[in-house]
Amino acid sequence: MAEVVKRLLQVIGIDQRRMVLEWASASEAPRFVTLITNFVEQIKDLGPLGEKEGLSEASLRLRLEAARVVTGGMRFRAALGNLARELKKAGDYSPEGIARRVEEKILPLLKKEILENELKALLEKGPISVDALAEKTGFYPGEIASLLQVFSKRGQVVQEGDLWQPKARGNNR
Repeated sequence: MAEVVKRLLQVIGIDQRRMVLEWASASEAPRFVTLITNFVEQIKDLGPLGEKEGLSEASLRLRLEAARVVTGGMRFRAALGNLARELKKAGDYSPEGIARRVEEKILPLLKKEILENELKALLEKGPISVDALAEKTGFYPGEIASLLQVFSKRGQVVQEGDLWQPKARGNNR
């Protein structure tokens, strides 16, 4: 679904104009050429991936890897399947109906899981503050602090002063 991809791009901070879905039949060669030409020009205007968005190469890689992990996961795939069944049952395939359901059902999952993956990757690099995590992920400090508290309750991270880090794994022999 194009709407899901656009929302995914939005969550990871990539300009949604980098993805276009247009239909052209085999008999519409001139239309196909126009679509491709326009898209190529649009991408040229946007420049290299991440540049227009103000993302460093490290942030871009972090976000793309988090998106790859999340979209390959069972929770995301199950949510997409549930969304498809819900759309079919409702019979509402309007762009507005799809956008509304993606906003309700998929976007919260994407945000939560991408943030979780980004935080885990950044925490593995060493102690880091909530503000630094916010700067690197693009999420709000409050969202990050809430998720770190969840990680803390699970015994995954510890806080020392203003810094968070993975909980040291003890030797269980």
